[in-house]
Amino acid sequence: MDFQEFYQHLKKGTIARLYLFEGEEEYGKESALADLKKALLKGPMAMMNESVLVNPDDSEVIAVCETLPIMEERRLVVIKDSQQLMGRAAKAASEEDEDTPAASARGKDGLVTYLDRLPDTVCLVFFVRGKANGAKRLYKKIKDLGGIVNFDILDQNRLTRWVEREFANFELKIDRQTAEHLVFAVGKELLTLKSEIAKIAAFTHGKGAVTQQDIDAIATFSVEYRVFDLSDKVADGRAAEALPLMNEMLKGGESRLMLLALLQRHYRQLLFARIMTQDRASQAAIASELGVPGFVVRRIVNSAMGYSIDQLKSAYKQCINQEYLVKSGQIAEEGSLEQLVLGLIALKKESAGQRHA
Repeated sequence: MDFQEFYQHLKKGTIARLYLFEGEEEYGKESALADLKKALLKGPMAMMNESVLVNPDDSEVIAVCETLPIMEERRLVVIKDSQQLMGRAAKAASEEDEDTPAASARGKDGLVTYLDRLPDTVCLVFFVRGKANGAKRLYKKIKDLGGIVNFDILDQNRLTRWVEREFANFELKIDRQTAEHLVFAVGKELLTLKSEIAKIAAFTHGKGAVTQQDIDAIATFSVEYRVFDLSDKVADGRAAEALPLMNEMLKGGESRLMLLALLQRHYRQLLFARIMTQDRASQAAIASELGVPGFVVRRIVNSAMGYSIDQLKSAYKQCINQEYLVKSGQIAEEGSLEQLVLGLIALKKESAGQRHA
């Protein structure tokens, strides 16, 4: 099940005996575990009825699960970072992945077999960082019992709705486009977003609604967004804004090669957007092809329309060639980015001059 289905069950009071929380969204997993604990342990003896074990052996897990709760109907047992669900660190772990008679014999009286007779007085939660190893026998058993809960990174639509709900907790409204801008500017990781939302909410207290200007004034932008902003400024020929931003990023420790590669990607997106626009493709189709949100594609299309297709091909080739020259050792990395940026800004001025001629 995904986390939304898990929360539906939780609201109905339907709590299973067994779960495995896995996926890349770490904040989502932590929040779900906290909400599960709140729903399950409500009495004065809550702390006595919770056990958190880190990579325990089978006998320890079984002993804790067999312990009766105190003044509660159930107890919560959380197993973190179990090697039986994680990477193949040793030969024994590798052997365990195999569905062989020997592997089955090893697990005869172990945890895998025990899960079939897990008592109703316990809720056992396996919690792993990232994704668990699906080849492990324990993973397969939990999956057979319907205990897998996936916490994958949210898609754009669900992230936008989540942002809206978070701001609503602060009695603030945010429209869809502004929410998309926030996600694009700070990234998709929920913990980072939650921190930025709290900061923006404090900044906009009493205003009733959050604007893009509020976000730009107070939010801490991700590297990806700053690179996009730099590429956008270069493509628009805004040298007075692009060059200081580039120098700031280099002083902050960003790699010239990384910036060269991302500039190349941006000009590839501009070229595709320009060709697709000429072919009368919709912005939705362009957004799908480029893999960017709708409001971002509008910026890309607007920027691309300032060039001819041939000019964008030329710019893209400049980006490819500059990266090749650096990686092949024909020119030094030092100064390579600056040389490319100045060349691209000159190309934009040339394009603007031709349009006004």
